[in-house]
Amino acid sequence: MKKILFIAIFLSAAWIDLSAQTAQDALRFSRIFYNGTSRFMATAGAFGAVGADFSTLSTNPAGLGLYRSAEITFSPSFFGSFTSSEYNGYNSTDNKLNFALANFGYVYTFYTGKPDRSGGIRSISVAFGMNRQNNFNNTVSVQGPNHTSSLLNSFTDILNTSPVLNPRDVRYNYPFDIGLAYDCGLIFYDSTDNKYLTDMPNGGVFQTKAVNTWGSINEFDIAIGGNINDKLYFGLTIGIPSVRYFYQSIYQEIDTGDSIPYFQSLRYDYNYETHGTGVNFKVGLIYRPANWIRIGGAIHTPTFYPSMYDYYASSMSAVYDSVLNYPVQYSPSGAYDYQLMTPFRAIGSIAFFVGKHGFISADYEYVNYNQARFRARDDSFQDVNSEIAANYKAPLNIRVGTEWRINMFRLRGGFGYYGSPDSKGNMYSRNVDARYTVSGGFGVNIKWFFADFAYQWSKSKMNYYMYDPTLVNPADLTILSHSATATFGFKF
Repeated sequence: MKKILFIAIFLSAAWIDLSAQTAQDALRFSRIFYNGTSRFMATAGAFGAVGADFSTLSTNPAGLGLYRSAEITFSPSFFGSFTSSEYNGYNSTDNKLNFALANFGYVYTFYTGKPDRSGGIRSISVAFGMNRQNNFNNTVSVQGPNHTSSLLNSFTDILNTSPVLNPRDVRYNYPFDIGLAYDCGLIFYDSTDNKYLTDMPNGGVFQTKAVNTWGSINEFDIAIGGNINDKLYFGLTIGIPSVRYFYQSIYQEIDTGDSIPYFQSLRYDYNYETHGTGVNFKVGLIYRPANWIRIGGAIHTPTFYPSMYDYYASSMSAVYDSVLNYPVQYSPSGAYDYQLMTPFRAIGSIAFFVGKHGFISADYEYVNYNQARFRARDDSFQDVNSEIAANYKAPLNIRVGTEWRINMFRLRGGFGYYGSPDSKGNMYSRNVDARYTVSGGFGVNIKWFFADFAYQWSKSKMNYYMYDPTLVNPADLTILSHSATATFGFKF
């Protein structure tokens, strides 16, 4: 009974591409890897106490208070993702390239009095624009033999749960997966034993899965910041993130050794997309007790997505040894509306300056991923929300960066570490590992114009299960990403 319950939870979690929202979906839209200007990217985003960069609207808006003039920035970016997998002794690789806009922004600064006045608010800056927060472009290829199970085994385990479902109701109850397999003849009902069977109860198939994802979270920011006596800087951002996420997968099983009677191959296609727009608020402070040090802090409210919506559809086909084959079976088109609340964030920062020659800075970000919650009118997310609370935690997230000036040139470097959000170290679905980033860049600053370039490399690992993890081994994934960003800016 425990195994059946486990499989039911697993299937509802969409690891074989069902439509219900999952703990992994909440994590995907909560775990942010900030993009922005090249200066910000080259220093790994460790700008919480440095300021005077448009990207700080997404981390610590008090950075606006350090602006001394108006500014326009524009940052095109080139992104490449390279994924390798190892499954049952077989290795696969895949890659995807993407061109996007990482940032654009406008800042206007005006002074409230004479620059040398004592005390009070010396300047106010207002800003609006966009910073990219996540890039979902990736491809994954997994392949290898399985001599112990098939995807169909997880289907029959569900159908054989007592009381056994009437064959007439299979398509109605499971229109996006099990019902398609039943209509393709991959699963059949044995009326004598009152159970569902498949032609490959012990595997013996070569399995492949190709996953293609794309989309992003882009946040439109409106902010205001100020400078109090060149000692204390403050800021407030209204963030409006927009989510676009697309997922396509093709799963196949092939009888390469012609060892399974009747069966040759099956193919299961699944398409899924998510859209939504949210809102959050960010407030921050930067304090400069001396010219050589700045201390910063920021608080981000949870992001509330009041109207997330999903579209999804699937199809399945099978080829048999006989001339009698089933036509491709299509699911209906599914759609679902719901709400999402991502976790609260807090960022603490410090920066050390060596005159006007350069700085070294660091950020610590606190975010507890077990605070994410789904909501729906029918209150159907109790189990998923309980899973989020039980399986995620607040990991160690740190960023360290540096910048040095050589006349009109700038040299930069940075390192980022985003700890694993997995609280148990062995989640039943995917073990989400830590992510490392290393970055560097250079720039040219010529009075009213500046141009910067940044390169950032990141690495992460994860375990990926093609279906029920009690039946199949994980594929070990290594994901490497490379991004190159150029920023062009004008001051006036």
